[in-house]
Amino acid sequence: MKFLIVLFTLFAFSSALKCHKTDNGTVASSDCPADDTKCSGPVFMEYTGIVDATVLYNCGECTANQTANETCVECASDDCNAIVAGEDFMCDAYEFKIDAFVKSETQETCKRLEATAANCKLPGAKATAADSFSSSCGVCTQATLDDGTCMNGSVAAVFSTVLALFVLFNLL
Repeated sequence: MKFLIVLFTLFAFSSALKCHKTDNGTVASSDCPADDTKCSGPVFMEYTGIVDATVLYNCGECTANQTANETCVECASDDCNAIVAGEDFMCDAYEFKIDAFVKSETQETCKRLEATAANCKLPGAKATAADSFSSSCGVCTQATLDDGTCMNGSVAAVFSTVLALFVLFNLL
C-alpha cells in the first residue's frame, strides 16, 4: 500500500504542467503550480515578430487587457507557449515617390518562426500610394496578387541577383 501512495505522489508531481516562463529576462521551461492549467505568452506575428515585448511567458492565463489587445495567447499543453524563432532576414524596402513605388536605400529586418520560409514581397504594377504598401516582409494576399498591387519575391532571388553582379564584375 505504501508503494502505491509513493507511486501516486510521484505521478501527481510529474504530471504538473510545464510552461516557458520569463525570469529576470531569461525564458526557460519550468514546472507550474498544480492549479495552473494554462500557459501564456506573447503573440508572434509572422514577419513582424513579437507584438508586445512587455508580455511575459508565464504559467496561467493572460490578463484581461492582454486578451483584449490580442497581445497574449494561451494554451494548455507542456511548453506550448514556446516561440521557436528562425533567423531574421532582410527584404528591400520601398517608398512611394511622385507616382510610383521605388526601392529605398534601406532594407527591412523581417522576423519569422523557424518553420516559416523567408519571403519578401514587392509593390505590383498597379500599386498606388493609397495601397499603403508598408512592409516588404512576407507574402502577398491572394486579393493583392489578383488586383496587381503586390508581387511575391524571395530572399533567394535577391541573393542570386547580388551574386550574379559579383560574378559579372569579378568581385569574388
